[in-house]
Amino acid sequence: MNSATALFRSLWNSRASENTIAASDVHPREKGETNGAFFKEVISQSIRMVRSKDEGGGIMTQREEFLKYVREGGERPAVSLQIGAGAGFDSKLAGKDWIGQTTLEDTIRAYETVGGMPFYNIGLPGFDSVVPEIAWKHESGMKESARVTISRLETPYGVLTREFHEQRLMGCSPTRYPLSFGDSLDVVKWYGEQFVKGAPYVADLLSPTIQKLRLHGPVSVQWNLQPFEIFGLANAVEQVMMLTDDTKTYRMVCDDVLHVNLVMLKAAIRAGADFVFVGGPGREVASPLVYEEFLIPDSRRVSDAVHACGGLVYSHICSPIEPFLTFGYYNRMGLDLFETLSPPPVGNVPDLALARRMLPREMCTRGNIGLDLLLNGTVEEVERETLRIIEATRGFKHFVAASDYLFHDIPLENARAVVRTVERCGG
Repeated sequence: MNSATALFRSLWNSRASENTIAASDVHPREKGETNGAFFKEVISQSIRMVRSKDEGGGIMTQREEFLKYVREGGERPAVSLQIGAGAGFDSKLAGKDWIGQTTLEDTIRAYETVGGMPFYNIGLPGFDSVVPEIAWKHESGMKESARVTISRLETPYGVLTREFHEQRLMGCSPTRYPLSFGDSLDVVKWYGEQFVKGAPYVADLLSPTIQKLRLHGPVSVQWNLQPFEIFGLANAVEQVMMLTDDTKTYRMVCDDVLHVNLVMLKAAIRAGADFVFVGGPGREVASPLVYEEFLIPDSRRVSDAVHACGGLVYSHICSPIEPFLTFGYYNRMGLDLFETLSPPPVGNVPDLALARRMLPREMCTRGNIGLDLLLNGTVEEVERETLRIIEATRGFKHFVAASDYLFHDIPLENARAVVRTVERCGG
């Protein structure tokens, strides 16, 4: 029996019972394709693993293959669509209209259905049970067509209030933040002092989820890590107003936040995270001052700390990034995986090939088929755009993907067309 046959039989046997369960949970209009998709996915995974063995001398998991590509690149084009993160595509495949009901199993199954290399982005655990000082109290109910959740936290500086609205098929959006321009920032330091008490518990709370996901692909852990974001207690517009009103004070606050998050990111890496997520606003709110004085130096310190722990840094900015790309700002932030370099109307990067040449060769990029095309285009149009992206990024480390996480209503056949086209080009 050759290695391909042995691998195929092993994967088929190990996945058959799992597929039986998954098929019952697939959306009714997708059920007819379940068995065929499963068969093709097993074949595809067998081929990928045999190739990895032939090239590297040992069988690689998809997680190992993804990490190797980020670090070293590869001769063939790679594909890793953005699935999960509350965008809704995995919810659709699971037959769920309320995205808040989506589970990790739904995301895993969505990647198995679509194909390509999985990449999972999850949040830090809540610390309500271990740090009572930051145990938010939640009230939920329906308001017209939205599910509304109001969260309150008693602090020495008054009550902090958050409000989220979830619309059917559209996910959850914050409609109220605890802080706004003109509020005292003293509570930020207090919040950080409580938040960091959760660091010793990260491994126990997060490791089981990470270990489960690492069987399928690499894992990134996300929270409001960028100090500029002050733990997500204010939105980006308010943050910029606070910063420009009193830059010195805001810098001091961000230094406190940075200290806390350096402790937290080390805990996340120790818990098994492969990446930590470092975000940042685009042109719609940020300015050169924000980048030069805050985002660049703080991201560099975060990246250095992550790399010292053996981890990698993932950054997703799905809003307009020019002229910051041309200014070279992202080259100075220590990023390992950066997305999405999107063209109009989703982003404002008109020339992908030129944009990729502006970034360091050691940086891996990901993107950037417009969600508008994936939502409204034909399979043939998606295939042509996929080929264009492969050609524009040839010679660089780049995952073909979308301009953002896949929405609920994006057709499955369009997502599959991206993966199928890249795998054909890989020979």
